[in-house]
Amino acid sequence: MKKLGILVLLLVAVNGAMYAQEKKSKKERRQEQAEKVQEMVKAQDYRFVAQRALPMSGRSVNLTSEYDVTVGKDTVNAYLPYFGRAYVAPMYPSEGGIKFESKDFDYKLENAKKGGWNVYITIKDTNRRIGMILNISTSGSANLSVNDDSRQSISFNGYVDERKKK
Repeated sequence: MKKLGILVLLLVAVNGAMYAQEKKSKKERRQEQAEKVQEMVKAQDYRFVAQRALPMSGRSVNLTSEYDVTVGKDTVNAYLPYFGRAYVAPMYPSEGGIKFESKDFDYKLENAKKGGWNVYITIKDTNRRIGMILNISTSGSANLSVNDDSRQSISFNGYVDERKKK
């Protein structure tokens, strides 16, 4: 009976130590993720992957295909769907959505009040003025607002990830 009590006490102690180690590693993983996101954002080398579209009018839409905005030092590429009201119809049906590759843009990075970053991107070399506001948390989750002079604004929820290398 005494041996059983010692064995139970030993198992409880080992289990408690393993739980403490697991909790510490979870905290470390969060810290590593925050450092990785910070490095990508400061280096201006990341991509925003959209998971949900939030149009100004109508319901939110879960996106099943991969839509993204890739940000680099010299280019910004956008491939996003659009749901909402357009004030000017596109000349060609293939120009629907928010699709462009820009080499002339303004990029402004600010620290957010509660951690994370706010990124302001103004596209200059498209036939219409497009402004983007990307709010990035330290965990990598993000919200993108797209303002276009010829359309209603639209927002996207998603996350920030490493850019795909060509």
